[in-house]
Amino acid sequence: MESRTSRLRSAVGIAFTYLLVGVSWIIVTDYVVLELVGDPQTTARLQTAKGWLFVSGSTGLVYALVRSNQRRHERTTDRLEHALQQTSVLHRLLRHNLRNNCNVIRGNAELLEANDEVPADVDPSLAEIKHQTDRLVELGSKTRCLRDAVLDGNEPVRRLDLTAAIDAVVDDVRDGHPAATIETDRPETCYVRTTPKIERALRELLDNAIEHSERADPAVRIAVRRTGEGIDIVVDDDGPGLPATERTVLEEGIESPMTHSEGLGLWIVRTIVVQAGGSVKPVEKSSGTTIVLSLPD
Repeated sequence: MESRTSRLRSAVGIAFTYLLVGVSWIIVTDYVVLELVGDPQTTARLQTAKGWLFVSGSTGLVYALVRSNQRRHERTTDRLEHALQQTSVLHRLLRHNLRNNCNVIRGNAELLEANDEVPADVDPSLAEIKHQTDRLVELGSKTRCLRDAVLDGNEPVRRLDLTAAIDAVVDDVRDGHPAATIETDRPETCYVRTTPKIERALRELLDNAIEHSERADPAVRIAVRRTGEGIDIVVDDDGPGLPATERTVLEEGIESPMTHSEGLGLWIVRTIVVQAGGSVKPVEKSSGTTIVLSLPD
């Protein structure tokens, strides 16, 4: 934000300086010519000459400013590309090691579970170890998904059948969460301009609603509504509600230094929807959570 404001101030400062110099040049040179030259023809020739001189000087100045900005932009681009290469390498290394280490930890936990000599009171701890390693592996997968969504930000949108996408996602989520109830309210067909990644965003919302529910049999409802500006996808659950930090992620896409989102799912949702030209909005309610994805028609 500060960088953007600084660039804006710089542009305004350059424009104002150019305007001030231009006006001063015209006023001063016109005054000098009128005071020193009485011949109309000579005055006309001098006016033309100083006009061409101003144009030439302005051209050189604009060229110098533009070229300087280009060189600065090229240096910044080179640094960003280098940083992206390093980040990609670190990302692959971290995911690979994280997955392998978690597999080792989980495997040893399973061996201990199968060992009859291990005290029974240790079993809950082993189950928790396996659960946490599974979460770390899932975190690595979501990190890759978020990275791909960010790097593929220029992926063109196209008309997709939203109804078919919702049905496919709901079937997958039902298979993974058989105890959950997922209701749908959508038209027979509903074409909207978006990216195929919208399925991943919908899956993240449904998984998030079910996994964070405090009920043994969570219920989620997904509905499609046509508005004057496009399509709204409304995901409603009966969970404990959306924490303030998660709401900030959806609404603004930022975190403060002292508060952090609990996962990457909502980051993935917001990134995909915003890149498709849409928006994400959590709705205030007394219980549960309602999230609205708005997509252009």
